[in-house]
Order: sequence, then structure tokens, then C-alpha cells
Amino acid sequence: MVFGCAEPHELYPDWKRDFGRDAPLELEIGPGRGGVALDHAARHPEIDLVVIEARRSDCELIRARALKRGLRNLMVLHGDARLLLPRLFPPRSLAGLHVQFPDPWWKRRHHKRRLVDVDFALQARRLLAPGATVDFRTDVAAYAREGEQTWVQAGFERLPDEPPEVLSTRERRYAVTGQPVFRTRFRNPPADIRPIQSERTGREWRDVRRK
Repeated sequence: MVFGCAEPHELYPDWKRDFGRDAPLELEIGPGRGGVALDHAARHPEIDLVVIEARRSDCELIRARALKRGLRNLMVLHGDARLLLPRLFPPRSLAGLHVQFPDPWWKRRHHKRRLVDVDFALQARRLLAPGATVDFRTDVAAYAREGEQTWVQAGFERLPDEPPEVLSTRERRYAVTGQPVFRTRFRNPPADIRPIQSERTGREWRDVRRK
């Protein structure tokens, strides 16, 4: 716990120290069993990737697979992404954000629990460097439409569609069954970022980063 006037390095993890180098830092939220995260880290050894997953078992699985593949540019955190983001990353520190199939929370009264809303998108704008990109994937058409409106409302620029470089396990399965996947990409333009007000509190998180 830091008391008094804290320096920035006392508030945020030192990612350069933890990864052992100075490289572009990307974040993935909701990696599931880690198909995209593992392949993305392997394809791009020039970047460092942090993933946040709410399920402890999936965190341990991704960590074990990363160690087996020798991926030293991937770290795994267990916890609630909405609570962790402002504590983990200083403003404009992220080069990319990947949001994989977030829970759609079908019932209308539960929509407020959805990850992607305007508050979250504004927070992402604050943490992403100018020019950084967002990769948003869902298999729910309504969530895809609302998500696109949300990212644009927060000030992101919609990018042209292009085939994904890496497919998730779910996407590979859907390619066989024919179920559609909705993938949209956005760019954080160089512009002033609106202040974010947050009163969210919640459970603590545990670190299962690779050692």
C-alpha cells in the first residue's frame, strides 16, 4: 500500500522491468483458454502482451501453455478487468487492445454488467496511445451493433474490415458450423481525452503472471 504522494512508478506495475525490455505493450481481455493470446504473442515477438481473465482455471491453463511454448512476452492476470485497468496501466501506455467475446448479459436488466459500454470505451481511450487499435469480437449480432456505436461514441475511428490474423478456438469451431462472428476494429485518434469518473469498487485480484 502506498501512502501520501505517490510517484507514478509506485502506482503502476513496471512492465519494462517485468518483461525485461522496452517493447510495445498490448492488452487482451477475456482470452478464455488463450488461443488468440498465445498465437498472437508467438507471431509478434516484438510486442509484450498482458491478458486479464476472470476464470482462475483458464488463467493457470494459459500460463502453463505459455511456459510450454517458451513465450516470455505473455503475462496472465486473474481478476475483473474493469477494476484492474486503472490500476495497471498509465495513460497512453497501450499499443493495442483485444476484447474477445465478452459476456452479452442477455437480459435487459443485466445490460449494465456488460463490459463494453461508454465508460469502458472512454477508459480505453485514456489508456491507449494515439494510433493504437482495438480488436473487438463477438458472436452476438445485437452486441456487435451496440458495441460499434459505443466505440464510435467514445471517439474511436472505425477501421476497414480485414481477415483476422489469428482465429480463436471459437472462431475455428464456428467456421465449421457456419455460425457468424462479428469482428470490428477501431483506431484511437490523436485527440483530447475526456476525463473519466468512476466509482466502481470490487474484489481484489491475484497475480498469476509468468515467473
